Amino acid sequence: MKFIVSKYACRRPKHGGFTLLELIISLALLGMLLLLLYSGLNIGIRAWDTGDAKVAQAAHERSVQAFLRRELGQIFPVRWRGIPESKIAFTGEKSELRFVTTLNLAADAASLGGLQWGHIYVADDEVNGKRMSSLFIRRDGFDIFAKDFDGISASKPHRLLEDVKEIEIDYFGAETDAAEPKWESKWENPLRMPQLVRLRIELQNGKSLPEIVVALRIGEEAGCYETNFQRQCGPRRA
Repeated sequence: MKFIVSKYACRRPKHGGFTLLELIISLALLGMLLLLLYSGLNIGIRAWDTGDAKVAQAAHERSVQAFLRRELGQIFPVRWRGIPESKIAFTGEKSELRFVTTLNLAADAASLGGLQWGHIYVADDEVNGKRMSSLFIRRDGFDIFAKDFDGISASKPHRLLEDVKEIEIDYFGAETDAAEPKWESKWENPLRMPQLVRLRIELQNGKSLPEIVVALRIGEEAGCYETNFQRQCGPRRA
């Protein structure tokens, strides 16, 4: 009896697997794909954080500007007690401003009431280990018997803006009712109040905040005070 053996009968069946080279190439491609996905996700997250930080910074800058407008708009022309020339408690320099305000920031403002003195200025600062200049404000209850602003130096400073390069404060007014008002970089008339105060702030990154111009709506006569013998007042502004 003869057996006929097919030529295919001795072949071993093939398996549907991958060779080592194919596996290495596949893993390399998968790694590259994951790297691209991670890079794109990381860039997106950083862009989101940067945008969110810029929005938060812009909102903070707007709130500071609104606060300064309210602060300057509430300036009150109190006169120092016991000074013969009846000086108004207002000192305007090019980069700092001392004043008295009716805007009370204390938590128990309703119970405290009265006036507060303020000081806006730029000073050296350190934030997260970085040296910079910041815009500060000092506020404290006004001592009606004070003769100068020395008392406010002991009050706690509050940071308004970080990384400030420069502030420039200008004052619009006249020395007398007959004089023509003009802008000055320093207010040197102790018996009168300026009509306008202009504040410009420039940051270290080159950004300049919108200019703030505030009209002082309370005249010098509001700062009159009485003694047992007379009532002392400054001239009424035109």
